[in-house]
Amino acid sequence: MSNRQSAGKFNRYRRSGLKLMNPWNLAIAWGPGQESEAEAIRMKLAEAWTETPAANLSTVRLGELNPDHIQELDGVVMVVDAATKHSHCLVPLAVLEEMHVPVLALVHGSLKPSNIFEHASAMVVDRCTVGAAVCLRLSGLLHRQREVNHLCREIAPAERSQGRLRAEITKIHEDLHLAAIVQRDFLPRELPSLHGVTLAALWRPAHHVSGDIYDVMLLDDDHLGIFLADTVGHGASAALMTMVVCQSLTTRVLEGSTWRILSPADVLTQLNAEMIRRQRKATRFATAVYCVINCRSRVMALAGAGHPPPLFIRADGRCEELETSGGLLGVFSEETYDQVELELEVGDDLLLYTDGFELAFPHADSDAYQQRLPTTRYRREFEKLGGLGSPQEMIETINRQLDIQQGSLHQVDDLTLISLHAGALVPAERRRTAKTVVYV
Repeated sequence: MSNRQSAGKFNRYRRSGLKLMNPWNLAIAWGPGQESEAEAIRMKLAEAWTETPAANLSTVRLGELNPDHIQELDGVVMVVDAATKHSHCLVPLAVLEEMHVPVLALVHGSLKPSNIFEHASAMVVDRCTVGAAVCLRLSGLLHRQREVNHLCREIAPAERSQGRLRAEITKIHEDLHLAAIVQRDFLPRELPSLHGVTLAALWRPAHHVSGDIYDVMLLDDDHLGIFLADTVGHGASAALMTMVVCQSLTTRVLEGSTWRILSPADVLTQLNAEMIRRQRKATRFATAVYCVINCRSRVMALAGAGHPPPLFIRADGRCEELETSGGLLGVFSEETYDQVELELEVGDDLLLYTDGFELAFPHADSDAYQQRLPTTRYRREFEKLGGLGSPQEMIETINRQLDIQQGSLHQVDDLTLISLHAGALVPAERRRTAKTVVYV
């Protein structure tokens, strides 16, 4: 029988209340060379005991104090010599404490302030006072133990509930960790580079999983499609919604034996209709932006659905927000989306991002409340990225800036940023380069 099993059996027996008026069962525990002294102490205590209930006093070697023996005791008196080591007391003290049996240490000499009996919550008494004073202290310990047992009985259900709750929380953490792995599998492992147009991406969930999702697709030998969406809310529900968005996204259709690339406006219109079709009682919505780039001619078309406008940074440093009209996805079935078109020049950059950046750069003197208020500091940080040339360098730069912000260890919202750079036209075959940067 384990110590814990014995403790449970002993406590059930003690808490039944059947022994309250019966004589106390007390043991005088002795260590090496103290057998005769323990017997003398037993006789003195038996003679001085006048309290009710009476006390049955016996002597026992410390090494024989095992759970089976302890479960029959109401208290233990340990005979201790301050001048010797007390390592032989460690195991019995641990078992007695686990089984909620009170301990009184009769010490010959002065113990150090920090001693094993103090840590075990045992009462320490000078051995010279053996007699009525010790009996009174023992009686107080035993009567107090009734209240201790009562409290143990009261907290036992809470401890069991706490254990079950801890197991459930652990399971939830494990499930969220697996969900995060699955969600990352939906992200592109590498981003394509086509005709001198290069990309990189930053994806930083606020928690295990993210409400942001993105994709970069090779539509044909000349066209790239870039999609970014931010679903309502945070956590698991928002992450599940990203799966619905991904499965509902259609960027081209087969007409006969050839593929027709859908315009950004048509893609968002179809995505909106599909999300509404999949809804049941609860309305789930998302913001999104989608653009198609002809990397050979450098013509880009872009449409948005309630999403923060992408930032277009020209080679000469001028910045422009690409505003589009169109409501949230998954709200109105008849929603229409317009699109804007522009031509990229060599050295131009494009940044597509989610609204979490409005909360990612609080002012230096912000308190906890102010850190949850949006600011426009992110815009200045984005403008600094123009001219770096390399999308990967842009992502690494903004990630370093995020890490040094106040409150960055407790990120308020999910963050996703896609950076695109229009380099010199490269007539070589399309190629894929590992440019995805995921921070979790």
